[in-house]
Amino acid sequence: MSTPRIDINLGKIAHNAKVLSSLFQSKGINIIVVTKGVCGHPHIANILVKSGVKILADSRIANIKKMQEAGVKATFLLIRTPMISQAESVVLDTDMSLNSELSVIKKLSEFAILHGKVHKIILMVELGDLREGIVPSLLENTIKKVLALKGIKLQGIGTNLACFSGVKPTTEKMDMLSTIAVSIEKKFHIKLSIISGGNSANYNWFSTTKDVGRINNLRLGESIFLGYEPLTGKPIPKLHQDAFMLVAEVIELKNKSSVPNGEIGLDSFGNKPKFKDQGMIRRAILAMGVQDVMVTGLTPKLDIEILGAGGDHIIINAKKEDLKVGSDVSFTLKYGALVTAMNSSYISKNIITPISAAAYCAIIEEKDRLHKKNTATMPINEDHTPLISLQDSDFNLIFEKSIQKNYRYLVRKEVYKKIGRISKLLDNLGKKLIIRSAWRSFEHQQKLWDQKASFMKKKYPKKTAEEINEIVSMFIAPKRQSTHATGGAVDALIYDLRKKCVMDFGTNDGLHIDLNKKCYPKHPDISEEAKKNRKLLIKLFEDEDFVCDHKEYWHFDYGNIGWAVEKNKEYANYGILKESYVQSATLNYPDKVFFYL
Repeated sequence: MSTPRIDINLGKIAHNAKVLSSLFQSKGINIIVVTKGVCGHPHIANILVKSGVKILADSRIANIKKMQEAGVKATFLLIRTPMISQAESVVLDTDMSLNSELSVIKKLSEFAILHGKVHKIILMVELGDLREGIVPSLLENTIKKVLALKGIKLQGIGTNLACFSGVKPTTEKMDMLSTIAVSIEKKFHIKLSIISGGNSANYNWFSTTKDVGRINNLRLGESIFLGYEPLTGKPIPKLHQDAFMLVAEVIELKNKSSVPNGEIGLDSFGNKPKFKDQGMIRRAILAMGVQDVMVTGLTPKLDIEILGAGGDHIIINAKKEDLKVGSDVSFTLKYGALVTAMNSSYISKNIITPISAAAYCAIIEEKDRLHKKNTATMPINEDHTPLISLQDSDFNLIFEKSIQKNYRYLVRKEVYKKIGRISKLLDNLGKKLIIRSAWRSFEHQQKLWDQKASFMKKKYPKKTAEEINEIVSMFIAPKRQSTHATGGAVDALIYDLRKKCVMDFGTNDGLHIDLNKKCYPKHPDISEEAKKNRKLLIKLFEDEDFVCDHKEYWHFDYGNIGWAVEKNKEYANYGILKESYVQSATLNYPDKVFFYL
């Protein structure tokens, strides 16, 4: 995929919009979503509307027209005080506008009359941030004149804080706006339908206040798109902070000094750079610079350090990360970086569209069909590595009780080492790895099949044997086809030591897993907590070069045909080990190794 690019996850944007809308509505506040930070991107606008947003706001008429021409069905608000030269376009192309200049409002009135329209306005009140707004002492006189104008409807009043001077939207400021609204309604005998208290920076005020007063509207952009509170930069609970991900490509990677050699003057942007002496470092250059994005607003996902940037290059210290020329490096963004990246014509916009459960399942089932077809022809070059019992290890593991008597949880030697490293990582997180199953004999696999088939017959008494077998085969392989017979497959979950329970993976009640399509690893219809927990489990194993089963989030393969197909290997390393070939050497070998003949 081309770089530099910004990956835009519409599903995460929709989630953030729904969560914040519900949160603010709990105290009677509706939201308007501000699209200026994403340049009125139509795909983003449409997903917001589908998420229940009624009003979209932008500072540029061009962005509003772009959304309208793309068929976005919403009420459109111009949030930058209109230019008097664009007054006619404001009337024709927008439904509402924020205003603070009487001369502009008079011009809007003229064009509204000319075109037989009524243009709604929200008057902005100056409450200390010193950007747009009418000084409170002059507000009543302005309203008196506005109410006399034809073609103009006073929809409400609003204020803007934090954007220019950083003035916080405190309880005092919000109470002041509420008081002004009540005074206006009383004096002019009108009802203001919108009292807009500000923007994403109002989150902390909202979270702590018991009484929002007359405030019934907020204009949100930053918090919806980036998932954090602007005044502190802290993440907002239950929101995604990575709905937008900026990706750049490494174009050079060399060991170089951390400090330049020579007399230092001004750089290409008129600044005198400073450098920290770190000796020789792995310096990488990314094909992206300040001409593309506000580099100071980028946070790398990897453990790297941004050393600086020019017009077309970002220089990083790659530290110990496994980068090479051609590697992608990803960043989350602050608002300034988002705005500049979305405006850059050099950064491609990659839309990640939410997928329905039915569509996702269909894709997974087709992948699984092809996977099974390819595993059937995958050659095996058996490397004859031994099996070792995880029960005999000193790893901090929990073992799920098996239906097989004297079950030993055997795995190949390399898998054994990998499980040890995963267990150690979980120790540091206050968690334990649960081993559900490892090497299985044909007899063991058949027991699982028969047990599930018996359960399904009781659940669906009218289904035929063929139908029952089809249901069972969705999650349990026939005894001669299971990768568990190779010693390279492991079934695992995670136990949370702090909460003293098995983590929630979306289909489990403790160790019991309800086998259904929601077991597909990235099924969209599971809770955010379950998605987070699956991501942790899968990443732990994938970082050790395992592959996760297409249909079972708890099943991981390494070295066998399932792994070889997914990794595009020429052959698998582990073949099937029949029970008759597996012999215990526990008494003879202190390292607890089990060999097969």
